[in-house]
Amino acid sequence: MTQGMVNAVEFAHVVDLLDRISSPALVNRALRASNLSRKAIRQADGYVPYRLEASVIEYVARATGDAQLGAKLGEQFNYKAYDAYARYVLSAPDLRSAIARGRQALFLINPGSEINLEFRGDFLVFGRYSGLDGVVGHRHLDDGTIVMVTKVFQHFLGPDWRPEWVEVAGSDPQRSAYLEDLVGAPLRTGASMPGIAVRVDDLATKNPCPPDPNQVLSFAELPTAMGVRPLTSTRDLVWHTLTIQFALGDMTQGAVARQLNIGSRTLQRMLQIEGTSFRDVKASFIEFRARTLLAETNFEIPSIARSLGYDEPKSFQRAFRKMTDMTPTAFRNTNA
Repeated sequence: MTQGMVNAVEFAHVVDLLDRISSPALVNRALRASNLSRKAIRQADGYVPYRLEASVIEYVARATGDAQLGAKLGEQFNYKAYDAYARYVLSAPDLRSAIARGRQALFLINPGSEINLEFRGDFLVFGRYSGLDGVVGHRHLDDGTIVMVTKVFQHFLGPDWRPEWVEVAGSDPQRSAYLEDLVGAPLRTGASMPGIAVRVDDLATKNPCPPDPNQVLSFAELPTAMGVRPLTSTRDLVWHTLTIQFALGDMTQGAVARQLNIGSRTLQRMLQIEGTSFRDVKASFIEFRARTLLAETNFEIPSIARSLGYDEPKSFQRAFRKMTDMTPTAFRNTNA
């Protein structure tokens, strides 16, 4: 499972920031251009394809003529929006432990991304590979990462701390000057991934704001505290993408494949390797949604049927009875 994904909490926070920087109307157009909606992001079951966040930011950047939009988002991004993940990282006893925690748990906020650590003499270069090389808009995410990670390091090293240098791919002079001024460190271009350099001696810096014992989270508690299920397979990718498509009203295999930026046949082959199929995953998803909507809402059954893709309530009733050996009404009366 190599598809890059992003925690929906991050995406929603970025959308809020874009509303302030540009306008909600422009952001809505950017979402529609990426076959998304605010509702789809809110209802996403934990994750959204990462390339969609990049494409939305790129749309707004082009519409406003703001080539530095990614860096500005990083400056305004509230790291604590990650909630439990942020608490886990920021409660580490020292900077070295915080880096290790962030790297260990990255798959919970950016599945498919990696943190790369490279020692170069007296310095450690903290890099993050997003897996989005070639994706339109990935540069904005790279720039935002540099600014945001710098702020995390400042939690331990103080607000006046600056990286020894920062690294980016490409060689845009205007971008370089803006990032250098914003981060307060010289910028090196032509790197394989965005990164910041910190002195090895600084890694032992103690946490200046250690948490109370009752605020400490363990790594094992993180998924539950964050309300997500880790992505470990193509089936998981399809399931999470179906939650987006459910909100958009299109749960076809072609729509899911497009959101994942792969061909429909490629998606089917990936699922076959895992011993399943798109039909089976979709059937499980529809049954889960049907059970949830019947047990936990007061929506009328015809309305639930239409939301799940059934044109006729009777078709839904037959399908649901085949799934559960109960009619929708009987299931609701039993489980409400």
